[in-house]
Amino acid sequence: MGINHLQLTPELIAALYPESLVAGIDPQPVEKAAKANGSAPAYPFLGKNNRSISFLTHYPDGGFLPEEQLVFLQKILTACKYSLDDIALINTSKLSLELAELRIQFHPLIIFLWGIQPASVGLTPDLPDLRISLLDGISVIPVLSPGLMSSDKPEGIELKKRLWACLKKLFTL
Repeated sequence: MGINHLQLTPELIAALYPESLVAGIDPQPVEKAAKANGSAPAYPFLGKNNRSISFLTHYPDGGFLPEEQLVFLQKILTACKYSLDDIALINTSKLSLELAELRIQFHPLIIFLWGIQPASVGLTPDLPDLRISLLDGISVIPVLSPGLMSSDKPEGIELKKRLWACLKKLFTL
């Protein structure tokens, strides 16, 4: 069979052009077509994931993070010479998150567990807070109390210091 006689299935065409084509007479979103084919669903996220850094959160009240937390996160990223474009911010509150699917979509080099327990995303529950743990080639950093860090209370200041020490080591700042 020559290249001029290739026949592509509608599913393959939809996978090749997920943003611009609709297959068949009965159009269906590409996400549904992907689920029908057994491939992983796309997790919604904020950012562009330019540097393969994932921030997993759990905020059921909507959005990805409360405004105060998002401002704090942007300050941290700026201090590390990063921006929201460099990360993928994923709210896990309405998702059934599977780490294998997360790895396929985002190819994370670093995962921050921003206010969520490691066990809630299928990781070992004994990961130490504000410490870098290496799991399957991915640096995982649990940040269990990010809400306290945005305040100027003594406990918040201490947590910020510990986070900064972790970030300096992680990003060689």
